[in-house]
Amino acid sequence: MFLPKRKLIAFLFFCCLALLILALSFKEAPYTLRTVTLDAAKWPLMVTTFLAHEARALFFFHRSYWQNMRLREEVARLTSESLQRSRDDAELDRLRELLGHKQSVSFQTLTARVIGKDFGAVKSYLILDKGSADGVEKYTPVLTARGLVGKVIETGRRASRVILMNDPDLSVPAQNLRSREQGLVSGALDGRCKLRFLDLDSDVQEGDVVVTSGLNMTFPQGIVLGKVKWIGVESSG
Repeated sequence: MFLPKRKLIAFLFFCCLALLILALSFKEAPYTLRTVTLDAAKWPLMVTTFLAHEARALFFFHRSYWQNMRLREEVARLTSESLQRSRDDAELDRLRELLGHKQSVSFQTLTARVIGKDFGAVKSYLILDKGSADGVEKYTPVLTARGLVGKVIETGRRASRVILMNDPDLSVPAQNLRSREQGLVSGALDGRCKLRFLDLDSDVQEGDVVVTSGLNMTFPQGIVLGKVKWIGVESSG
């Protein structure tokens, strides 16, 4: 015969109460009960603490990640600004050098910018952003504040082609600035320039500065061509 539901619940309650009273009747029952209760409560606390630590770590990791990203962007910006400032300073130094050189020469000059380079197997050229519309004429010498670069061999309205002074097809009348010995500077196949047609007893020393002599109408006198690095005798004697 089945007991009603309420009677069943009451029966189970009294059974549990009887077991509890029986357990407390032992000498070590309170300690055992406390131990069981603490062990039962320990695991939920451990899980809760672990989840709290993980949540905190995730939060700080997220914050640190975005802080690191902002710092990286700031470093990249500062690096870019530093490079731009260095380029601007270098450009300002070049402009000052050109301005000083322009004021020191006795002939009229025109400032141009290199916009292209044409390096062939035998010949090399530079392309400037000034042409006939700007007053550039064929055979105009091209120089920087440090010396001669070459001369214009072809002009367009807004651009010019320049042959370099180390090209074998270009020769420039020159002289030793110290001893006034005169010769002809021309390019060589090895990419260097040579001061030719000097006497065997010419007074030439390593380190001497070589400039244009002015004997050619194309190149004004006194433009620096380079320095003597080596002295020798050609195969022709």
